Amino acid sequence: ADAGQGLLRIFGNGKNRICFSHVDNYAHGLILGYPALYPGSPACGKFYIVTDGSTHADPRGCCDFWVALDEMVMAMGFVSIWSKFKLPRMLLMIIAHICDFVGMVLGVRIKLNPFAVKVLTMHRWFDISAAEKDLKYLPVIPFDEGWKQTGEWFKANWLPKFNEAQKTGKGKRVGGIAKQSDDKINLATEGVKKTIAKSK
Repeated sequence: ADAGQGLLRIFGNGKNRICFSHVDNYAHGLILGYPALYPGSPACGKFYIVTDGSTHADPRGCCDFWVALDEMVMAMGFVSIWSKFKLPRMLLMIIAHICDFVGMVLGVRIKLNPFAVKVLTMHRWFDISAAEKDLKYLPVIPFDEGWKQTGEWFKANWLPKFNEAQKTGKGKRVGGIAKQSDDKINLATEGVKKTIAKSK
C-alpha cells in the first residue's frame, strides 16, 4: 500500500539479497519430508529450509530484494522506488528507536521500528543444499514463474481493492500498522509468551 501511495523508499543502499519460496515449493518440501522419515534416516531430527533455489536471478539462490520488489511495484502501475531517494540505514535506525519509544508511550505500534529496519536492510538468503541432499528437493516452480504468478494474483485480487480504498478515502493511514498485520503480531506474541511460560 505504501508503494501505491508514493510513500515507500529503499532502506539503506538497496543491495541486500533475499531468497523467496513459492508456496508450491514450500508445500513440495513438506511432502518430501514425510518419506524421508524412517529409522536411521539422515533427515531425522534435522531442520530444513527450502526456497526457489538456483532458479533465482543469482545462481547462488538469491536475488536483490529491492530490485525484485521494484519489479512488483511497477507491475502494479506504481512509480519505481528507485526513482526516489534512498533512506540511509543509520538515520532510519535512529528514527526507528524514536518511533519505538513514542509507540510505547502512546500504546500503539508504529511501522518503523528497529526490527523492521534490520529486516529490510540485511541479507536473508539460505543454503538449501541439505534439503537437496537429504530430501532430494528441487523447486517445482522456478522463481521467475512464481514471481509472475504472484504479480498476477496481486493485480487481480489486491490492486482493485487498493484502488477502491484510495477513491473512497478508506485506504489512507499514516504511521500505523494495518489491522490484519497487528492481529498477526499479537497472535505471534501470545504464542511466544506461552512457550516461555511452559519452559519455566
